[in-house]
Amino acid sequence: MYIIIIGGGKVGASIASTLIDMGHEVLLIERSESRCQVLRKEFGSVVMHGDGCEASLLADAGTDRAELFIAVTEGDEDNLVACQVAQHRFHVGRVVARVNDPKNERIFRAVGVTPTVSAVDSLANWVLHEVPGRNLSRLAPLRQGALNLLGIKIPPTASSVGKRVTEIVLPESTAIALVVHRDGSPTVPSDEVVLEPDDEVIALGRPEDERALVDAFTI
Repeated sequence: MYIIIIGGGKVGASIASTLIDMGHEVLLIERSESRCQVLRKEFGSVVMHGDGCEASLLADAGTDRAELFIAVTEGDEDNLVACQVAQHRFHVGRVVARVNDPKNERIFRAVGVTPTVSAVDSLANWVLHEVPGRNLSRLAPLRQGALNLLGIKIPPTASSVGKRVTEIVLPESTAIALVVHRDGSPTVPSDEVVLEPDDEVIALGRPEDERALVDAFTI
């Protein structure tokens, strides 16, 4: 999947790092040359210097073949313009825009730039949840980070498919709060709930148990 990210700040760099680790083709566009130099030390040639609002630069970036376009600069106007150019000039089907001032969300929606997310952490989780192959979303920290509320999507090949929730062996100090089926209906875990592909398990666990908890449902 080819994904273009506009804005190489903390949010953009974090999303780029995760997507690259997942094997996606990523291009990170940053306006500041000094910031680009820093980013290239970590990401190498996937970093491009320039203004992500300019159609000519987006053409050079191959935006016409991008499947997902993400604008996460600190300027709402820049994010709006970049997404509009991606949508209307290059016909990108899926765009995500960061909105730093929630009052501007109405403007984004009015011109058809959706979804918009104003909370930085929510934005990162939304993007990573929407990317194919991503099976984990960190929904919320609890007790000052001692616990995490997680969303775990079950892939079709997982050994948990066809099993009852109560049959899954979980790490200690973890619990299943809810099962959200692929049709969107929520179910409280019980002996009668059988897991199916693309169901999402809402679980609670300590950070150190996260990997084992995810593996229990996805491997």
